[in-house]
Amino acid sequence: MHLPLSVSLLSLAAVSVSASASAGAPPKTLVIDVTAPVAPEACTLKSQKGDQLSMHYTGTLFSDGNKFDSSLDRNKPFDFKLGAGQVIKGWDQGLLDMCIGEKRRLTIPPALGYGDRGAGRVIPGGATLVFDVELLAIKNRKAPAPAAPAADAPAADAAAAPAAKKRNPPTALQIGVKKRVPKELCTRKSRKGDQLSMHYTGTLFSNGKKFDSSLDRGDPFEFTLGAGQVIQGWDRGLVDMCIGEKRRLTIPSSLAYGDRGAGADIPAGAALVFDVELLDIKGRSSDEL
Repeated sequence: MHLPLSVSLLSLAAVSVSASASAGAPPKTLVIDVTAPVAPEACTLKSQKGDQLSMHYTGTLFSDGNKFDSSLDRNKPFDFKLGAGQVIKGWDQGLLDMCIGEKRRLTIPPALGYGDRGAGRVIPGGATLVFDVELLAIKNRKAPAPAAPAADAPAADAAAAPAAKKRNPPTALQIGVKKRVPKELCTRKSRKGDQLSMHYTGTLFSNGKKFDSSLDRGDPFEFTLGAGQVIQGWDRGLVDMCIGEKRRLTIPSSLAYGDRGAGADIPAGAALVFDVELLDIKGRSSDEL
């Protein structure tokens, strides 16, 4: 059974249930959580449209954590062509710019999954899906060999920083957890309507230039989550966060300041990166979790 394919379904004999169901309201847009990043110096090849990918994946329902399929159970990677419509749209969009060895969690709304029709008996209509995926190989391309220096080229300054590699800006929100809080210590998680106290540092995705930081001021930023007081990338990317947790949000311009930009520091169409830490959830005790 290969559920990421259109609707080529086989029945599942047994379905296991994860220890806890996903919390919070289902997202309306694709959410990409990089759960195991690859160091930039080790990432010599990234997935792009037209690539033949080999993946391992486990799919669960967002509503209750019910597992409906896994290549790991079969011990057989799933191969497909990215961007060719061979898989659901959430995969075609959520697996771009992925390094070999990288792991992601894709939370996929029904519009980018199986929609109102569902899929067989295991995915009901209107279901939001969660896929934990790992990119094992890009079969049609090899990493480019490092260019040999010209014979008469001057020696590089050892202290000089290496040239930055141009990256494609994200098309969907990416959430990377930089510091996790153990389950037994996470007595409260952020949800819509909470008054949050955060520290953050914001940089431009294009060049890493810092444009703002609460740490520089020594003054945490407070706001109500989901009330439109911050950009959409924050309202969506800071849900289900434990006190003390740190995340990196990579936010496309459509969920930030769009074509208008913001002042002199954030140009139009800019993708943004925020390193954030949740310091406190005000006005709600742990017994209200």
